[in-house]
Amino acid sequence: EELLIDFCELIGEHSGENMAQAVFETLELFGLKGQVLAIMADNASNNDTMCEALQALCAREGIIFNARWGRLWCLPHTTHLAALSV
Repeated sequence: EELLIDFCELIGEHSGENMAQAVFETLELFGLKGQVLAIMADNASNNDTMCEALQALCAREGIIFNARWGRLWCLPHTTHLAALSV
């Protein structure tokens, strides 16, 4: 089951750091810190940076989140990009 828990305006740049802060605040708001296994997003590089920044935010609070293993790429988006390159 999927459930949208937040849809917020991102103030400032859409940098990985700003996105990670917004995600972390949402997790905190809903009591979900420490319960995230992975982040699914498209291939934009700021999503890689977001996961790295989220890992750092979690580490400061003793929460384990591994940006390398917790970063998933959206298969339909990846398939679409592959189809465009053919």
